[in-house]
Amino acid sequence: MKSRFSFPFLPLLAAGLLLASTGCNKTSSEAEADAHRAGSKAEQELAELREWAKDKANDADSTADRKGPEIKEEFKQRSAALEANLDSLSEESKEEYKELKRRFENWQSHTTQRSQMPLRASKLDSITVLLMGSKTAMDSTWAPTKVRDKYEIFIRNVRQHRGNWTASDWDYVDAVYRQLNEKKDPLEDNLSPADRLRIKGLQAEYLALEAKKDITDLHQQLKDR
Repeated sequence: MKSRFSFPFLPLLAAGLLLASTGCNKTSSEAEADAHRAGSKAEQELAELREWAKDKANDADSTADRKGPEIKEEFKQRSAALEANLDSLSEESKEEYKELKRRFENWQSHTTQRSQMPLRASKLDSITVLLMGSKTAMDSTWAPTKVRDKYEIFIRNVRQHRGNWTASDWDYVDAVYRQLNEKKDPLEDNLSPADRLRIKGLQAEYLALEAKKDITDLHQQLKDR
């Protein structure tokens, strides 16, 4: 019986199979190219994170006016971009990223624990004496004309002693600073314009010094060991 298919059909069938095979190979090649691009991007993001961490570790003074939360947010953004392509990293690069992330999270955890610890009254008294001259300095009644002097005394002693303070010491210093502001606030309307402006400048200086300490702690965590 004669076949229903004529011989010209065979070349067409072969051509169709060849095209299908070529299409599969092209799809596979494209997938490999996409994977390569993703891997290259992830490695580049890790390299940028590595350089960012080194910059923060080696250049504390240049970031003294930046707040700790800004550093945290920047690390969070860089980390999120890297996490999206984490599987594309080599095993060695994955370990490097995990170590950078671990150091940063340790710093965050340590900072949170410090903020939750209650202050010891005896140490607060000693820090108050160091900064204000007397442990009862915050208990007395202040005349509006004396508020500026109190801030001058405070910031002068902060400048003098800050190099010797630990992170825990700074928690007590900050407590004294908050008390200072609480004493000032009810007298705000009675301050002269010149005193008000000067006090704002002293407050800004203190906040910059405090921020520099927080960032220095972070730098130490991110340094290569």
